[in-house]
Amino acid sequence: MNIFDTADVIYADRTDYWRDAISRTFVPLECAFAGSTKAGTIRTGSWGNLRISEINCSAQDVVRARKGAENHPDNLILLSFVSEGTTAVVQAGNHACLGQGEFGLYNTRFPYELHLNGESRQHVVQIPGEHLWQRLGKTDRFVASTFGKHHQLMPFLQMFLNNLMTLPDDIPQKYAAMLYDQFLELLTSIISDESKLRKGGAGTYHGLLFQIKIMINSHLAEHTLSAATVAESFSISSRYLSMLFQKDGISFGKYLLNQRLTKSAEALRSSLHANTPISQIAWRYGFSDMSYFSREFRAKFGCSPTDYRHNSREADNPCGADA
Repeated sequence: MNIFDTADVIYADRTDYWRDAISRTFVPLECAFAGSTKAGTIRTGSWGNLRISEINCSAQDVVRARKGAENHPDNLILLSFVSEGTTAVVQAGNHACLGQGEFGLYNTRFPYELHLNGESRQHVVQIPGEHLWQRLGKTDRFVASTFGKHHQLMPFLQMFLNNLMTLPDDIPQKYAAMLYDQFLELLTSIISDESKLRKGGAGTYHGLLFQIKIMINSHLAEHTLSAATVAESFSISSRYLSMLFQKDGISFGKYLLNQRLTKSAEALRSSLHANTPISQIAWRYGFSDMSYFSREFRAKFGCSPTDYRHNSREADNPCGADA
């Protein structure tokens, strides 16, 4: 656990210290306290993809400048979950005011502003952009929006974030990966539900594609799942379905295959499936041809399913390849 605390430095140095602390923890930022009170603490835990910070601080303004955003290599989405105080998020022409029990997203690849009014406590989670893209599609429409205040899962998300901060530093990676997946499931379920309410009309294709992806991900085990059956479920044509995925930069078939392979890999890494035959895992996620499954798995992960399972006991990236 890394800790920064302005109480460790003299008052005159606190602004520079705090700017350096948040820039080291997240991405290069400009920061200025908004009053004479200059106080803040950051506690950060990192376990593989799971990286979360708890921030307690006085009023301040934070700016992610265009120059810094363009020069930074990481593609991170930051989630701010507010427990105390209010935080205004501004990005891409959108503005959201986050109150207690609400969260918002902002993309570090583009400029943004945060305005923390008064004493504030929040959790900030750093999420690789591709992990949200895999579940939600393009994330541009979600930035600087308010989520979750009245959602039934929000108390569980808040409790989950609080509990994550108590994890030991040496927790095995396989458990950290399981917790990270659970966090993403909670998060994307909330975003999905609230996006449906906001986008229910005919204003954009994003809402429909989002619902289609949720449906696909919950029916991966069905061997008859196809563009035609999915299109029929939503009363649209297969051609229109294909167009929706093309706008998102991927074909229906590629998306379905990627999701099935990703879920199969998660099962192979999981201790819960340590004794489950690989053929059964493949079947469970929609593969009826083992030779096809093995060939596509190797193409995506760089090794066979057997080697992947064996190596996952010792490595965070079992085959040394990007997933």
